[in-house]
Amino acid sequence: MSGTRRRSPEATHYDVLGVSRDCEAEDLRAAYRRLAWASHPDVGGDGAVGGSSMAEINEAWRVLSDPDSRKRYDADLRSSIVGPPGQAPAKAFWQASAHPQATTQSKAARRRQAWVAGIQTQMSRLAHQAGRSATQTLLVRNARGNRTDYDALVDVLVASLATDVESRVRAARAAGAAPLDLGVAATLVGIRSVADNVRRQGSVQVSKELLMQAELLDRMWDVLAHELPSPLTIALGGNPRTARAIYPLRG
Repeated sequence: MSGTRRRSPEATHYDVLGVSRDCEAEDLRAAYRRLAWASHPDVGGDGAVGGSSMAEINEAWRVLSDPDSRKRYDADLRSSIVGPPGQAPAKAFWQASAHPQATTQSKAARRRQAWVAGIQTQMSRLAHQAGRSATQTLLVRNARGNRTDYDALVDVLVASLATDVESRVRAARAAGAAPLDLGVAATLVGIRSVADNVRRQGSVQVSKELLMQAELLDRMWDVLAHELPSPLTIALGGNPRTARAIYPLRG
């Protein structure tokens, strides 16, 4: 790196992936896979997610997925704020010092953004874990495909349910979820939302893939619901029984 201080970018690689700067490698991977699937044409993507292009998402992943590259990038981010030794702090720092109220608002906004990103990461992780458990059960009891087929569908489902985080959290709170239960409860809200979409598709045409998605969603709900009190899961709407809803329509 040169001694010249570079300007802090409007959106860091962490912002592009929607994760905090101290996140674990597993969280980075889950965020990248979610964004990659969300931008995929097969799931209605258009090559851009949350204002970031797929090229920006790929570049963020390329830099942050390698530990050495990530260390260099983090050091570069720090230098963009405080500058190299012996030099004046970055312009943004002085601007913030001159406007403490704006700084407070900015910090509050960043904290909220980080909190939402943390809940989203938790939802993705929980959904992936539930998806793996559901896949194992279905492969033993009622396999409609191989493990690769199920893994691909789990990725698609997780990308769909770990979105619109704030509205899912509001629904979880309205159902009575305690703060420590918000991640699980919001994930269950997401499962029901995706299940509603699967049922709508099933009312038109039922395919093997749609049945696999329905069975995965039902089983994922059961896996996660065990972590919450029964009254709360009932308030959240209970198991969507997606497969049962579309099975009679199968051609």
